[in-house]
Amino acid sequence: MNAHDRLYHLAREIDARVAAIEQAARSGRTTALTRNIGAGLGAVTVDGSGSLISVELDRDVAGMQTGASLAGHVLRAINEAENAASARREAMIAEASGGTEK
Repeated sequence: MNAHDRLYHLAREIDARVAAIEQAARSGRTTALTRNIGAGLGAVTVDGSGSLISVELDRDVAGMQTGASLAGHVLRAINEAENAASARREAMIAEASGGTEK
């Protein structure tokens, strides 16, 4: 294999890796993630970037909570979902790049 062929194949490998990383980043941003709120209250859903999509509450269980307690449970679940979405997105990118991204 001559130098031009080696460079051509190397460029194709780089292009394929870049495309895989871009696809992983897109998937990581668009794939929703749902987390239970805890105490049987319901669930929160964020998109792959960690932006809140929805909060679903069980009215009966939520009605037995104080406002501060309910808010604390919901905020904790949102933070956990945001962190999990970020970690999942980073892991997807790292996997697509061969584990070299941090």
